[in-house]
Amino acid sequence: MVTNEKIYNTALMRYRLGNLLIWLGVLTWLPFIVLRIAGEKPSLFWYLPFHLVGVVGGSRLRAFARKELGVPPRKKGRLHMIGHGLIYFGILVWVPYFYLKVTTQVSVDVMNFLPYHLTGVLGGITLLVISYLISRRDDVKV
Repeated sequence: MVTNEKIYNTALMRYRLGNLLIWLGVLTWLPFIVLRIAGEKPSLFWYLPFHLVGVVGGSRLRAFARKELGVPPRKKGRLHMIGHGLIYFGILVWVPYFYLKVTTQVSVDVMNFLPYHLTGVLGGITLLVISYLISRRDDVKV
């Protein structure tokens, strides 16, 4: 018999698995970075699918688990919106890279685009964390 406790535990496990997938997706780049520092030129296309499956799949799994757990969506303030905008900017940085690499067959160095990607994504995540901490502080005061 399926009980509410089993459903809750399953959703919580999905949430934790989503977090694990996100971290594995991010940490996929560690060998790439180590090889770049060592002077090698590893192909971006060997690491990108694992990164995308981990980050996108993990975030979707986490969102589904939050819905299943009945966690209400957070209030979206100004910092939250700006944080998401920065993350989108950080992701969209790759559009010109892939256009130049695939369409025009120009030799493009990934390191010319990576700082903008990391600045957008990490800056956006920082703003999301600040927004979360502010909302938590406001919830505690009430």
